[in-house]
Amino acid sequence: MPERRAVRQSEVYGAKRLVYLFFALLAALIVAVEAPCALAAESAPLEALLARAAAEAIHRERPWQILLHYKPTGSDSPRSLVDDPKFFLAPDGKSNPGAELEATLRGLFQAGAKDDEAVRCRFPARAAWLQERLGIPAENLSPVACDTLVREMAAVDPQRTVLVFPAAYLNNPASMFGHTFLRVDSGYQSPLLGYAVNYSAHPPTPDDFLYSFKGILGFYPGYYSILPYYEKVKEYTNLEHRDIWEYPLNLTPEETRRLALHVWELQGFSSDYYFFDENCSFNILFLIEAARPSVNLTDRLPLWVIPSDTVRAVQEAGLVAGTVYRPAQATLISRLAAQIPREAQVTALAVSRGKAAAESVREASLSAPEQGRTLELAAELLQYRYARKELEKGEFNRQFLQVLRSRSVLGAGTGVALPVAAPIRPDQGHRTGRGEVALGVRQREFFTEFAWRPAYHDLLDPSAGYSEGAQINFLDTRVRVYPRKGQFRLQRLRVLDILSLSPRNLLFKPVSWKVNTGLERETLADGNERLMIRLNAGGGLAYAVERVGLAYAMAEADLNLSDRLRDKLDVGLGGSVGLVREVAGIWKIALTLTGFSYPLFEEHTKLQASLAQNFRITTNTSLELSLTGERTFGYDRFEGKLGWKYFF
Repeated sequence: MPERRAVRQSEVYGAKRLVYLFFALLAALIVAVEAPCALAAESAPLEALLARAAAEAIHRERPWQILLHYKPTGSDSPRSLVDDPKFFLAPDGKSNPGAELEATLRGLFQAGAKDDEAVRCRFPARAAWLQERLGIPAENLSPVACDTLVREMAAVDPQRTVLVFPAAYLNNPASMFGHTFLRVDSGYQSPLLGYAVNYSAHPPTPDDFLYSFKGILGFYPGYYSILPYYEKVKEYTNLEHRDIWEYPLNLTPEETRRLALHVWELQGFSSDYYFFDENCSFNILFLIEAARPSVNLTDRLPLWVIPSDTVRAVQEAGLVAGTVYRPAQATLISRLAAQIPREAQVTALAVSRGKAAAESVREASLSAPEQGRTLELAAELLQYRYARKELEKGEFNRQFLQVLRSRSVLGAGTGVALPVAAPIRPDQGHRTGRGEVALGVRQREFFTEFAWRPAYHDLLDPSAGYSEGAQINFLDTRVRVYPRKGQFRLQRLRVLDILSLSPRNLLFKPVSWKVNTGLERETLADGNERLMIRLNAGGGLAYAVERVGLAYAMAEADLNLSDRLRDKLDVGLGGSVGLVREVAGIWKIALTLTGFSYPLFEEHTKLQASLAQNFRITTNTSLELSLTGERTFGYDRFEGKLGWKYFF
């Protein structure tokens, strides 16, 4: 019996194996027959879409060119300004928009890619445009879950876009001309909870003293980044004394979302950063174009890109829906200080430094409103010191609470500070390029002078829209024609000319400084005027004198190089004093006295006095009258000049 049962079980198992084998062969046959059909069904729409895209040449359409940052190169094929090869799916995608579009389209239909690595997750903006442009239903694509993208977009919740312009800051080479970035707002009420979208260079060493030089030549990679807006506000207004201008844009929520998706796909990819053209402001414009491809911003700028010029370009494109002024903390402190007498300022400063108790303010011979403003000034100074890490958190909290308690005793309505009046906006000042035609006389010889300067602002130019006491001239070139002598000669070429006159007061103690270098025509020992290489630099102090103007004094060093010098080199030590005053925004006057002693090589002295006046006619036109007298190597030279300046 056991043997028969074993035989029957063996027969049953054998029959089962035959059945299993039959169904396995049948399944394999079905797969073998249907798989080519499935592949054909999947590849058929893709090949049709590729043929349609090629026939309609959609790779030449503006939205695609914007999303890949393509720019004309003078040949038939443009090149992308993004330099990271990982940004492209095609091997030659940087210079072949058609190949990149085909590779992206194939990537949309690629099955088996990990969710966050799928093309729709890595490059959501270009994927969305292709789907919309070619009418590709989502159900035709393999399902993917872009968890990271969905999570980040939900956190940002892009609803509104704001263009942000922090004012120029001469003590940071990266921000000498100002800076622009975008703020993406969510549904929250406070704009501080929005996200700042920034593009900047990433030098290997943050304090590289060759930053500007390397930035001009494109030695640094630039990256897009996203961070909380309040961090940028803290950086600019608290630490760098920079006022901020905000320009809300009239982009719709859908356009803002497209912008945010494009930022997402740009993160982590580098582009060569160039200080004067492919800089922070230029690359930010690509994001606005990605949001609204119908506007053209990046093609309307000159060879050099100044942040204030990009603000004007956005204004002229009809994108700006208003302005908001956010004064720096130093501006608020200065405004508060101007509302109380000097003795009250001294008291507030002592309280903020822990040298006097907050209660002492109410014991001073001040009116109740003055006491209130004095305590408010002390509170602002404490916050300023804490932001600059001059106070530990515990000490700050202790002193700050003491000030608040003393302030509360006076009542909420006592001594409320007057609001800070918004100055003229950066986009309302003169344009940054400048041309000039002048007639003059030098040593009884008449001349005509032609000048050109691509950027940015001269101390004698109208101050509206610019930082008071700041001067940045780049490639300031002047040529002269002397008709009687038949001479045409280069008078000056200043490659870089920076002057920062930062007035000192009781509360702030900045140092003023200057540096300029280039070719200058100087009088030599033989009495002839020759071109030489000059480097001049110095530092000193400046003060705003009421009803007089901005007065300054600087110690300077002067280095001259020329084969016409006896030792090819001349080094001088000396300095300058000056006074600058502007009246009613129309008339500006500058008086300068300079003296140098050159004791090492060709021993001599140089003295110079100049009086220059600028009369503003319109925002972008003015007249300048200057008188100069100098004595060098015992030779006296006098010059007078009247010029017409046009800003463009």
